Amino acid sequence: MFYNGKDSTQFLQQTDFIDTALVPLISIGLKKETLHNAASQSDYVLSLVNALENQFKGRVVAFPSFCYVEGQEKEDLYSNWKLAFENSPFKHVLFITGDSEWLAIDDSVLWTPTIPLDSMDAKMKMKILDDQVRQIIPRIAEKWST
Repeated sequence: MFYNGKDSTQFLQQTDFIDTALVPLISIGLKKETLHNAASQSDYVLSLVNALENQFKGRVVAFPSFCYVEGQEKEDLYSNWKLAFENSPFKHVLFITGDSEWLAIDDSVLWTPTIPLDSMDAKMKMKILDDQVRQIIPRIAEKWST
């Protein structure tokens, strides 16, 4: 499910089964030197979250990106979001990012190295994303078991 009007109705009817929030952490690069890399990283993470939502449909809600700009205090941002989700019906909150700096803040963040998808054809993109989903599934299952 996605965080939208249509799926929210279904979520509200099935909160006992849909216990996991997927939240992409996306860096917004505003400098010439960082814009392309940040945009490519965003494309990859969002594509991965969509693939994970498809894999776990009926168990997860994929939220819109949690975006931040370079230089923002990640600790404060993360604390606020984590606190907000503690008061939600979600038992598990999985933050997913391609920005390795998040690991220093909370090692429960699902970090993945990003692969630029912009120059790949659709078939290759799907193969890459399927491979990455297979690698992340055990990490998600581990979080579900705690």
